[in-house]
Amino acid sequence: MNANTNNTPNDDRWLDANSIMTGQFLTVTMATSAYILDSWELLAFQCGVFLLSVISAGRLDIYTWIYKRLLIRLGLLKPDMRNDNIEAYRFANMIGIVVSGSAAYLIYSGYTAIGWGLAWAMISLGSLAFFGWCAACWMYYMIQKMGIKGFFRHSQIADNFPGAKAPRS
Repeated sequence: MNANTNNTPNDDRWLDANSIMTGQFLTVTMATSAYILDSWELLAFQCGVFLLSVISAGRLDIYTWIYKRLLIRLGLLKPDMRNDNIEAYRFANMIGIVVSGSAAYLIYSGYTAIGWGLAWAMISLGSLAFFGWCAACWMYYMIQKMGIKGFFRHSQIADNFPGAKAPRS
């Protein structure tokens, strides 16, 4: 059994990169649609999607359901299994709860410039994540490097840049 620098067994850390990328794509699509339709409600819905995913440890993740029940069954995507840490992506969802929830609340409250600014930050960083580098995952690994354990106990798997998409094994 191989282990990374934090003695985390690598063979039990397999994630489907296409499932994660589907969530990133749908997050960007939802936030962009919210802006186009001028709908704080879509941002609040996005916050709810993140919240359900986090509190259920991914079991109630609507975007994973879309990926598994629609995109795979229709043959549009296939699993792309990679050795990675789910905790970094859960942390990204926690950040998403704060950002999308704050954006929705600010827009609802009449602070539209600040609210849409947060939404566009989410769109920009979500797009960057879709193309291979996750800022919230990077934050997770920086917190882990500071020595904070518990939720942040897993170090980056492989020698790639923190927050970068895990390489194919």
